[in-house]
Amino acid sequence: MIFPIYWAINTSFKTMAEVNRIPPTFLPKNFTTIAYEAIFHNRMATRSIVTSIIISISTTFLSVLLGSLAGYAFARWPKQAGGENLSFWILSIRMFPPVSIILPIFFIFNFFGLLDTYASLIITYLVFNLPLAVWLMMMFFGDVPVELEEASYVDGYNPIRTFFKVTLPLVKPGLVSVIILCWIFAWNEFLFANVLVGSRVKTFPIIIPTFAHGSMDLWNEVMAFTLIVIVPPIVL
Repeated sequence: MIFPIYWAINTSFKTMAEVNRIPPTFLPKNFTTIAYEAIFHNRMATRSIVTSIIISISTTFLSVLLGSLAGYAFARWPKQAGGENLSFWILSIRMFPPVSIILPIFFIFNFFGLLDTYASLIITYLVFNLPLAVWLMMMFFGDVPVELEEASYVDGYNPIRTFFKVTLPLVKPGLVSVIILCWIFAWNEFLFANVLVGSRVKTFPIIIPTFAHGSMDLWNEVMAFTLIVIVPPIVL
């Protein structure tokens, strides 16, 4: 597990001449940041990172907001919210293999003129993230004693204020885990990003492979780019 990360770091600080050297060197002989400079001076690469950030933040925010509200409804009013069958059906959507529904999604977005837009990826990722967020938040809210909410009503809180001021803070650890899961899925996703977008909206998983092609495999830049984009998940 550690060696691939070490090798990526090692390669990212080498020149291409040293990367292709046989036998390989386990430490850079001529330490250089040329690969990182190339990435930050590559407009397509930097734009793909910004695009990924916008899509990931938007998807995560919507997934957590809607998932929290729906999960709370399922936890507090299961019968009125559709019962256990509906909650299980929602989770089953997350179990669909993405490749099995990518063509219908493609044709739908093509019909509405949404291909190669931020909306196409945000909506698609929301379809997969929201069921997981609803299910997990329902479990977390189910562990919160109803008596605490009833006490807040006595103090003059309305249901909305009770939700945001009392209940939601009590499930903060669970909320953070949902945020991380939703972010990582949107940040790393490749299949939908490769099919639903064209030249205008490209995320970094689509751009990284373009640095390795034919006889011009720029592996030092590939590793540098990879290390840059794995920083947010590691920080989270």
